[in-house]
Amino acid sequence: MLMLEGKSIVVTGAAQGIGKATAVLCAREGANLVIADLNGTLARSVADSIAASGGHAIAVEMDTTRREDVRRMLSETLNTFGTVDGLVCNGMRRVYCAAEDFSDEQWELVINQGLTGYFLCAQEAARWMLKQGRGAIVMVTSIASKSAVDGGAAYCAVKAGIAGLTRQLGAEWAGRGIRTNSVAPGFTETEGAIRKMSEVEAAAMIPIGRPAHANEIGAVCAFLLSDLASHITGQEIVVDGGYLAGTRIHAGSIRR
Repeated sequence: MLMLEGKSIVVTGAAQGIGKATAVLCAREGANLVIADLNGTLARSVADSIAASGGHAIAVEMDTTRREDVRRMLSETLNTFGTVDGLVCNGMRRVYCAAEDFSDEQWELVINQGLTGYFLCAQEAARWMLKQGRGAIVMVTSIASKSAVDGGAAYCAVKAGIAGLTRQLGAEWAGRGIRTNSVAPGFTETEGAIRKMSEVEAAAMIPIGRPAHANEIGAVCAFLLSDLASHITGQEIVVDGGYLAGTRIHAGSIRR
């Protein structure tokens, strides 16, 4: 039996990158998918590719910072598939800037699309999941929730906030059938990556010796959505190739 057979999963920010990889993997594992994204054209392309492979998917163009959009997304999910069993909160705007130079508009953009958008989606989805008595929520954070990033005052604040929200919701809703966890990727190669990391850079920074592929992050998300993770809630799972564990320790660096 497939890991997500018959489950209806909503993935936000699913038009590309980690969101797209997660949606495609969930579809392969038997889930019905809602591809939600600001970019409706790309979202429809992902949904069409899933359908062409024999899966079931719809696309919803929406803005996670608008509650009415979130409610419409969930309404379309329920009208099409009858349930909402899982939600993956992914994707946000990034603004990198020296902390002293952040404008109010830049700060609010990052906070609203990241932290507030994630909460609105989780809150509205949970209202339906609580009625069903079951559900799983996965929030994509980053190792920036645990480590500083150049120019990342807003980005790091959002990711740390999502990690805290994960713990709160994971504990608060667990007794009523909803598990909430997050996945914290390290350096990940996606089509939206700002730059590609060279093999030399990767070997120096990441013990495994390379950045993650988007589908490796997606696989962890899919696992957390599944019943295989039935006793996991309130956790932030780091997927960084050992970066936080020891950036200066890599293959061949230890004398034997």
